[in-house]
Amino acid sequence: MTTTARLERPSVQLTAGAVEQVPLQIRNDGEIVEGYRIEVLGVPGAWTSVEPAEITGLFPGTETTATISFAPPRSASVPAGQLSFGVRVVPTEHPDQAVVPEGMVEVLPFLETTAELVPRTSRGRRGATHHVAVDNRGNVPVTVRLDAPDQDALKVEARPPALTVPPGEAAFADLRVSPRTRIWRGASVTHPFSLTVHTEETTPVTLEGTHLQEALLPPWFLKALLALLGLLLLLAALWFLVLRPTIVSTAERAVEEDVAAANEAAQEAAVAAQQAGEEAAQASNAAQAAQGAATEAGTAAVEANELVGSPTLDDLVVPVADRFQVNTPPGATQSPESFVVPAEGTVRLTDFVLSNPQGDFGRVEVTLEGRTLLDLALENFRSVDYHFQEPIVAGEGAELVMTVRCDEVGVPPAQDPPPTTCDTSVLYGGTLLQPVED
Repeated sequence: MTTTARLERPSVQLTAGAVEQVPLQIRNDGEIVEGYRIEVLGVPGAWTSVEPAEITGLFPGTETTATISFAPPRSASVPAGQLSFGVRVVPTEHPDQAVVPEGMVEVLPFLETTAELVPRTSRGRRGATHHVAVDNRGNVPVTVRLDAPDQDALKVEARPPALTVPPGEAAFADLRVSPRTRIWRGASVTHPFSLTVHTEETTPVTLEGTHLQEALLPPWFLKALLALLGLLLLLAALWFLVLRPTIVSTAERAVEEDVAAANEAAQEAAVAAQQAGEEAAQASNAAQAAQGAATEAGTAAVEANELVGSPTLDDLVVPVADRFQVNTPPGATQSPESFVVPAEGTVRLTDFVLSNPQGDFGRVEVTLEGRTLLDLALENFRSVDYHFQEPIVAGEGAELVMTVRCDEVGVPPAQDPPPTTCDTSVLYGGTLLQPVED
């Protein structure tokens, strides 16, 4: 062999976001002046470099040193663990006599976990459901526990109580809050609560939220009840003062006509009785029968119609929580798949969380049915949270759209190589109302 190459440190531990250098000793054991081409095998070239990558004019019996640099970025895309690598040293004059010293690099794990509560404020008569979003930005899977202690006036339950989140992904859990006592009528009551999100290796994070408990009977219920009673009294007065007298007078007029006809028949019967006694008796019987029929016609009966209240339409309330996320190249404009309100549904949006973790420059716009809800410059925020006391309401077929324009990609500290696209996300939350099928 005309070349000898040796790594001074064949085993290297790497911290994500840091730089480690390993010297490579190269000796020319041949008899002519030699040059060398050096390349690293087995590890991503994006975070590995050689300085110098080519060596010229190394005299026989002499040696030189090249430096292998490892710089894995602090990103979930670089998993923790061991990687075998080799450094191929190819002599210019004798390329068939290349040497490949081997080594081992170990990327150390790092943890970076964030959590958000959506929405932070809920309202309801018998409770409500919040959502917990956990993002794992580290390079190893993490198991997160959700501890929700019960409050004096509020029962809090996380479903499920633990989440396992792979690197670079997000997981969601439901947080159900239920008041211990009911409020039948009166003013709403605000109940604060807290949720602790923690792992075995990180400091616990406490998320604060509130639940607005509303009365079971709405404020308009008593007024509607009084209005219904007033309507019933009005209908009763209308019956006794207008309708019933009209019906009675009509019946009386009908009886008078029958009585007059009976009297006329009686007179005719009396004249006929003078002519013949037998015919007079028959006429008298006929007159009595007519008078009985007239009496029966005077006893009319009337029935009143009952009032039937209108049926009530119950709505099925479904929580809505999802996230728009898009990576946009510089100079481009992109929109992820929009959210469309389903058939016969009504969406009520109350929360928006906008995230720009890299500090990019550009613009993000959120629209609903063509209306602009949010229009922000990316350089003005890293993370911003909007909560609306009065929800934004849209009906069937309405589209919720996020549009991102990337002007310049931000450069986060200690990230090498820097990102090449703008990283923008919008987390939205609220409720979806749909009719209950019979």
